[in-house]
Amino acid sequence: MASLNGRVIAFLESRMSSEMGSLVERHGGVPYPAPAMQELYLRDSAEVQQLVVDICGGRIDAVVLLTGVGTQALIEVADGLGRKDELIQSLDRLTIIARSPKPARVLRRYEIHIDVMPPEPYTSQDLMQAIAALELGGKDLAVQHYGGPNSFLVDSLKERGARVREVTLYTWGLPEDESPVLRMIDGLSAGEIDAVAFTSQPQVGNLVTIAAKAGKEQSLRDSLAGPVLLASVGPVCSRRLREAGFDVDLEPEHPHMGSLVVAIAEHFEARQDRDG
Repeated sequence: MASLNGRVIAFLESRMSSEMGSLVERHGGVPYPAPAMQELYLRDSAEVQQLVVDICGGRIDAVVLLTGVGTQALIEVADGLGRKDELIQSLDRLTIIARSPKPARVLRRYEIHIDVMPPEPYTSQDLMQAIAALELGGKDLAVQHYGGPNSFLVDSLKERGARVREVTLYTWGLPEDESPVLRMIDGLSAGEIDAVAFTSQPQVGNLVTIAAKAGKEQSLRDSLAGPVLLASVGPVCSRRLREAGFDVDLEPEHPHMGSLVVAIAEHFEARQDRDG
């Protein structure tokens, strides 16, 4: 197994921070958590509550679930309305499209079937290819955003003749405590961190926002353009990083946290072997 040999790996993961830290330690590294987000469920949103009502009322033909957080949020909103069991039963009668194993995991927890899940790396393009055989003309589809719009997916579904309802079930807010992120930026500048791992695309914008508010954006950009390894979990995250002006040094073949940590360890071992 490839080893990190005591290298310090910073990561911005919030919800699964302990899991990410354990992966880094398991590969001989030193975890440096700097959570950059918090999930804010939109429980009081009239739009979300109406979606629950319409699913239960049979007015939706298919649901496209893009994230595990959003899938759980939908069920929790229904629970708050006293309609959790009704929603689960209703979902099981619809066409259910899960973008990746994350929403699929939540669906299986509640014993809700899955009709389609695309192959890795689980991009919107992969999803559209996976549902190519489905008849969407005149169907009412609800698409769960992952904290923001997905114009490619929505436009593609509409081109197939679907009536698309876009629903945001949660947003990614800034963390209540921004000091770990600011300490990370200072640590990068001081050369105390060997790599930064991004595990979701919303982390990118939040990191830049926190840095800019503190007058540290240029320091952050200089550090990540230097010897620090910038690692991204997959193509969606990598695209967002490039849009923000960062160069991605490493992206694993499989878009999972475990694969990301292994790829970082293998990168450093290869560099060590090369440099002697």
